[in-house]
Amino acid sequence: MTSPFGVRKHDDGDGVARLVVRGEIDSDVSAALTDAIAGTVGQPGVTTLVIDLRQVSLLAAAGVRSLLEGHVAASRHGCAYQVVNTHGIVERVLRVAGVMELLGVTSAPARAHR
Repeated sequence: MTSPFGVRKHDDGDGVARLVVRGEIDSDVSAALTDAIAGTVGQPGVTTLVIDLRQVSLLAAAGVRSLLEGHVAASRHGCAYQVVNTHGIVERVLRVAGVMELLGVTSAPARAHR
């Protein structure tokens, strides 16, 4: 059984915010992810946003769209943006979608790209 969708925000210090996402990211929850990203990059003092997908069990097309919309929102705010801790089906979906480089995808945490 998969865990329910959720997003937790962590302050990693030095202007770095981390959103730890869990569960399945599909059309039912993608708007919540988009809102969480937009709300975070718009906060004063946030210069880098890291999206941690370690606990994500499924990434549908709507979830990819949310990650791309997040990249656009981060760019508008001059905020670095990176997707980390991809794995299995989540990483395959991002690779097939051709967005690995654009989203700064890594399988482990690293410095975010602007």
